[in-house]
Amino acid sequence: MTSEGKNVNKKTKTKPRKKTTPRKKSTKTLSPRSRKIYRQCMSCGGVVDQMYSTGDNSWCPHCFDYGSILEEIGELPNPQHYGSWLFEQKEAEEKKQKTAVENSQPKSLMEKPAPAASFFGGKQVKTRKKHTGVYSCPKCCVEFDLFMDADLKCDDCDGPLVKGSLDDYYVDEDDAEY
Repeated sequence: MTSEGKNVNKKTKTKPRKKTTPRKKSTKTLSPRSRKIYRQCMSCGGVVDQMYSTGDNSWCPHCFDYGSILEEIGELPNPQHYGSWLFEQKEAEEKKQKTAVENSQPKSLMEKPAPAASFFGGKQVKTRKKHTGVYSCPKCCVEFDLFMDADLKCDDCDGPLVKGSLDDYYVDEDDAEY
């Protein structure tokens, strides 16, 4: 080349390039979540531990089905099926709690709760009935207001007491119509 060619090259030279940061090399490392292996039962939708195997040798502890477990790296094989399984589990738990509460409470306020012995498998102990209210003795013409009394006997004559007041059993002569 001639000297004129060299000069032309010097004139056409452009500004120096700006320095840029070097590009990072892309590595194909997977995140911990994407490396995780998920196993799911295709019969019920539940997530299963790795000890239950996969494929034909697999067993589901939720529905007791054989050969229905699939695995996938990074995500569940069928996430919609898992969502419906979770919903069913939640409903079953709520129903179980509701029946437990219903069984523990008396059906009405006047009903007595079950004795504690029946909850622990022991024999039930029989107790005498306790009487509360107004009782009267027809022989002595006396009224008693009883509270948790076991026997219905008159204190004076030891005769039987009748539920209700004396007015229910005797009619005054003035009030009687002929």
